[in-house]
Amino acid sequence: MSSKLNVCGVCEYRNINISSMVWCSECDEGLCEECKEHHAASRGSRDHIIVPISEYQKLPSNILEITQTCSKHNEKHVIFCKKHDCPCCRRCVVETHDDCKELNAIEDVIKNVKSSNAFLEMEHTLSELSENLQRLRKNRQNNMKSLKENKTKIEKEIEQTRKLINNLLDKLQESLMKELCIAEEKENKKISCLVSSIQEKEREITEYKTNLDKIKQHASDLQTFLALKHIQQGVTKNENFIETLLKEDNLNHVTLSFEIENTFETLTTALNKMGTIILNTRTSDITLTSRKEKQAQIMLPTTHVLTIDDLKITLIKTVNTIGKDITGCSLLPDGRMIFSCFKYGQIYVVKPDGSLDFTVQVGSHTSHIYFIEDSQSLVITSVSDYSCIKIINMNTRKIEK
Repeated sequence: MSSKLNVCGVCEYRNINISSMVWCSECDEGLCEECKEHHAASRGSRDHIIVPISEYQKLPSNILEITQTCSKHNEKHVIFCKKHDCPCCRRCVVETHDDCKELNAIEDVIKNVKSSNAFLEMEHTLSELSENLQRLRKNRQNNMKSLKENKTKIEKEIEQTRKLINNLLDKLQESLMKELCIAEEKENKKISCLVSSIQEKEREITEYKTNLDKIKQHASDLQTFLALKHIQQGVTKNENFIETLLKEDNLNHVTLSFEIENTFETLTTALNKMGTIILNTRTSDITLTSRKEKQAQIMLPTTHVLTIDDLKITLIKTVNTIGKDITGCSLLPDGRMIFSCFKYGQIYVVKPDGSLDFTVQVGSHTSHIYFIEDSQSLVITSVSDYSCIKIINMNTRKIEK
């Protein structure tokens, strides 16, 4: 593939060896500077999108291996078989997919793939996975930090208790310290292994995100479409990984605490233990985001992009405005409507049923209005002897500025 990228395809066909400067995904070949100009002027290729070879080579190797032509018949892919999930040339359809019912023109399938729901969903899913993995890693690292803090706190308690019983507790202290270290080491080892796995998943998702950005910029629509399916497999594995972590006890928060033995109160009895290292486990309070819980994941790009011709307008209601020379209007979140009357310099607020709610006298000819929901303010442009902008508080119905 590298030799194909570096040599101008047109010149190579003429047995001339010239380095390519740009790559045309439609023609599936590189072009030198001279051939690039002819390519841009030709009616059949002037609409093709070309990218510099240096940028195109930044695509992942598995993306570069995707071509416009069938490897078996050396003909251009023209059909996509949904049943077998693969592109087909004309001869492939006849030989292999004659009984397949869901055959679509590949131009329709890959149309607008980079702006399709599937591509956008993949971008969001990768970002979500990356964020979730970061949260998991930080959560486990924080647990390790808290275990260390627990250990430090318990060591101080042990040392304070140790002073009360002098040399008699030297041996017990050593035994208890070992138990504490073993408990912490055991849990740290488990958490460290989990953190390493999470970091590996993070690196995978980061690579997918980087590849997706490059694909979006430089890959052909076919390459993008097929690459999405490859990335989806990796995404599914990472999602399953997170689901497995949530179902199992791997994310339970582990703490260390210390409890003094009752026998410690009576030194005259046979004291054989100063205390016990207690390992407490509680359910993790980590919160992960999941787009799947909010909406169904779209796995294939839509083949039809809505245009203005697809819109159907339905009349909901007719409102009789109050006043003359209405020059501006705004709709409030609660269904009320605001109209500006240029002639009388007034603002009319109308209820959803069309009846008048209240009016505000602006004091000058009103032009345009805009409602700011956060501050419950109405911005008005006024035209009189001078032009100005007035801000009205909708709660007090007074001009503030």
